[in-house]
Amino acid sequence: MRGTGKTGRAGLSGVLAVCLAGSMMVVVPIQAQAKPKPPVIPSQAAVDRAKEAAADKAGQVKAIEQQLAAAEARLEQLGIQSGIADEAYNGAVYRLQQAKKDAAQAADRAAKAEKTLNTQRQQIGRFAVASYQGGGDIAKLAPLFTAEGPQQLLDSAGTAHTVSSAMQGSYLRYSANQVVTNLFKVQADQAVIKVKHATEEAAKAKKVAEAAEAAQSAAVTAMGVQRQQSIAQLAVLQNTSVQVAAQRQRGLEELARQRAAALAAKRAAELRRKIAAREAAERARELARQRAEEAREREQGKKNPHKKPPKHHRPGGGNGGNGGNGGSGRGAGAAISFALSQLGDMYLWGGTGPSRWDCSGLMMGAWKRAGIQLPHYSVAQYEQTRHIDEDELRPGDLIFWALDPNDPGTIHHVAMYLGGGRMIHAPRTGKPVQIQSVYYWEPPDFFGRP
Repeated sequence: MRGTGKTGRAGLSGVLAVCLAGSMMVVVPIQAQAKPKPPVIPSQAAVDRAKEAAADKAGQVKAIEQQLAAAEARLEQLGIQSGIADEAYNGAVYRLQQAKKDAAQAADRAAKAEKTLNTQRQQIGRFAVASYQGGGDIAKLAPLFTAEGPQQLLDSAGTAHTVSSAMQGSYLRYSANQVVTNLFKVQADQAVIKVKHATEEAAKAKKVAEAAEAAQSAAVTAMGVQRQQSIAQLAVLQNTSVQVAAQRQRGLEELARQRAAALAAKRAAELRRKIAAREAAERARELARQRAEEAREREQGKKNPHKKPPKHHRPGGGNGGNGGNGGSGRGAGAAISFALSQLGDMYLWGGTGPSRWDCSGLMMGAWKRAGIQLPHYSVAQYEQTRHIDEDELRPGDLIFWALDPNDPGTIHHVAMYLGGGRMIHAPRTGKPVQIQSVYYWEPPDFFGRP
C-alpha cells in the first residue's frame, strides 16, 4: 500500500507538470500575437516647418557672419575718414601758417614803404624851406602840406610851372611811393583778414578731426561688444562652444586677409617688374650714350692725339642704385633709416613725434633727418617734391592717395616707398607705424621724390 501511495503521488506530480506545461504553451502564443504600436509619422507640414527652421538657422549664421565682416569693413572705413579729417586739419594749420607768414611780410613791406615815404617827405620839406629862404616862389607849394596833399599841387598847372625840375623829380618819386605805400597797406590789411579766416578754418577743421577720432574710437568699443554678442549667438546656432565659434570667425577673417594679401603681393610683383624694366631701359640708354661719347672722343683723339681724354662716370650717373633721391642716395637712406626706427609707434592725429605720428608727420620727420624740410601736410609735401611716375619709384620716394585721382589737391594720405613693392607709413588711429604692401589698401594715385 505504501508503494502504491508513492506511485500515486508521482503520477499526480506528472499530471500537474503536464497541466502547467500546457498552460504555458497556451499563454505564449497570446502575447506574441499582440499588435505593435503604429510609428509616429510627422505630417508634411511638420516636415516643412523643420526644413524652414533649419534654413532659418543657417540663414541666421550667415547673416551674423556677414555682420561681423561688415563691422570690420566699417571700422576700416571709419579709420580712413579719421585720417582724411586729420590731414584736412593739417592743411588748415598749414594755410594758417602761410597766412601768418604772408601777413608778416606784407606788414614789413608796408612799414618799409612808409619809412621811405617819410624820408622823402622830409627831403621835400627841407627843399621847400631852402627855396623859401632863398626868396623863391615856394610859397605856392603850401598845398603840398595840406590835408588834400600833393595831388592838389600837381593839379594846378600854374604852380607846376614854378617848381624847379629838381623839386618836380623829388615830388614825383614821393607821389609814386605814396601809391605803393598805400597798396602795401591794403595788402597788409587783407593779409590780416586772411589770417583771421585761416584761424577760423583751422578751428573748424580741428573740431571735425576730433569728432572723427571720437566716432572712430566709439565705434571700436561698440563693435567690440557687438562682436562678442554675435559670436555667442553663432555658438548657440551652431551648437558649439563660444571658443570654437570665435576660433572659426578668426579663421574666416584670416582667410580674407590672406586673400587680400595675395592680391596685394600680385600687384607688388607687377610693380617690381615695371620698375626693373624701366631701370634696365635707363641703363641701356646710359650705356649707349656713354659708348657714343667714347666714340666721339676716339675720333677727336685721332684728330688731336695730344689732348687728354676726360674722365667718365659709370652708367646710371650718380644715383648709386637709389634713384638719386633728393640728389643723394645717402639722403634717402637716412630718411628710410629714421622711418624704420619708428616701427611700432602708435598713430596720433597731428602727431610729429618723437613717439607718436600721423602720416605726413612721419614723412616730415624722416626727411628732416636727411636734411630736407617738408611741411606737415601731405598735399604740400606732394607740391614740394619732384613728381614721378609709378615705375620710377626708388626707396625713399613718397606715395600719395587722393579722394580724386586726377586732383592732387585731394591727397589725404602719404607713405614712404622701401623697395620690393613695400612701404612704411602711419596708417590710422589704433594702428602703429608699420611696413605693408603698397597695394594693401587701394592703388596709390601720386608719387613724389624729395
